[in-house]
Amino acid sequence: MNQPGRKKKNAPQGVVISGAYGLENAGDDETLRGILAALGRIDESLSVTVIAHRPKRTARRFQVAARGLWNLPGWLLVMRRASLFISGGGSLLQNATSRRSLWFYLLTIRLAKAMGCAVELYGCGVGPIRGEKARRRTASCLNQWADVISVRDQDSLDALTAWGVTRPRLLLGADPALYLTPRAGSRKQQIGFALRPWPGFWIRVPDFAQAARYAWQRYNLAPVFYILAPEDKTAVQSVLAELEDVPYGIRQAGTRLERINLMVSIRLHGLIFALRGGIPAAGVSYDPKVDAFCREAGLPCLPLEGADGDALCRLIDQALDLDGETLSRSLAQLRERERTNSRAAAQLLAGAAEE
Repeated sequence: MNQPGRKKKNAPQGVVISGAYGLENAGDDETLRGILAALGRIDESLSVTVIAHRPKRTARRFQVAARGLWNLPGWLLVMRRASLFISGGGSLLQNATSRRSLWFYLLTIRLAKAMGCAVELYGCGVGPIRGEKARRRTASCLNQWADVISVRDQDSLDALTAWGVTRPRLLLGADPALYLTPRAGSRKQQIGFALRPWPGFWIRVPDFAQAARYAWQRYNLAPVFYILAPEDKTAVQSVLAELEDVPYGIRQAGTRLERINLMVSIRLHGLIFALRGGIPAAGVSYDPKVDAFCREAGLPCLPLEGADGDALCRLIDQALDLDGETLSRSLAQLRERERTNSRAAAQLLAGAAEE
C-alpha cells in the first residue's frame, strides 16, 4: 500500500466520500446509498462525510455530514480526521463530458493522501479519457496516490492496465447500487424507458416513439418514462410529443422499477435498477459503460447511432425473451463482485491492505 503523507496515530475510523452527489441524479443517489449501506455493515459507528454539490440536501437526504464541492478548507479538515477516502462510484475518471472534472477528482485523491488517508476508488467506471497526455497524467496520479482501485466492469480494468496503472491493487468489483435490494411489488403491463439528452439522441426521437407504440400495440405494454436526472425531462417531453395515440406515464423516482415488465434504457442505472428487480432490460448505448454492463449482465444492447425504429422494436423482442433464471444468475454474479468494493474498504480501515 502506498504510504500516506503523514503517519496517523490513533486516527478515528472516519470516511470521506467524493463523487457526483447532490445533483438530483437517481443513479448517483443510489450509488451513494449502496456505499453507505456497505460501510454500515463494516462498522455502524463509522463517521462519514460526503463531498457534494449540494451539501445541505445531501446531509438531509442521507443522514451524513457533508461539505460543499468548493469548500477546500472543509475537505482538508475532514480528511485530516479520517482514515479512508473513497472516490466514487460512478464514472469520475473520464474527460468525455468535461476535462476539468477529471483533474478535479484526481486533485481530491492527491489531497486525501496528503492528509494521511488511505485511498480507494470504489466500484468506479474508468474512461473514456481522450488524449495520451491526459491518460499518462491520470496513470501517474493513481500510481502515486491510490491504494486500491475497485472497478465496476472488465473494460475499466483493462483500461487501467493499458494506461500503465500498476501500483494500486486493481480489483474487479461492480456498481455499488447493486448492493441494495428493491422492495417487491406486483407487476403491471408496462414498459419503462429511461432516456437522456445526448448528441445523436434528438434525431432518434421518432424512433423511440415508434418503439413505445410497438410495445403498446404488439404486447399491450403501456410506456412509462422515468426521469432519473433533471435534464432527462427534455428528452422525455420530445418523445411524448410523438405519442398522441398511446397512453403513457411519467415517474420521477428511478429506483422503483419492480412493477414493470421491461426496461429500455439509455442510462446505465436504468439497467441496474431493472436487473436488481429481476426485470428484463435492454440498453441503448451512448457510452462504453452501457455496453460493458449489458455484456456482463447478459442484456441485449444497441448503439444509439444505430437505434432506428425497427432496430428498437427488435431490441424489445430480444429483451422480452430473457428468462428469469438468466437474470437472477447475472444479478447474483454481479452482487458477489460488488462485495469486493466493501471488502477492500474494510481492509484499508483495518490497516491490512498491504499486498
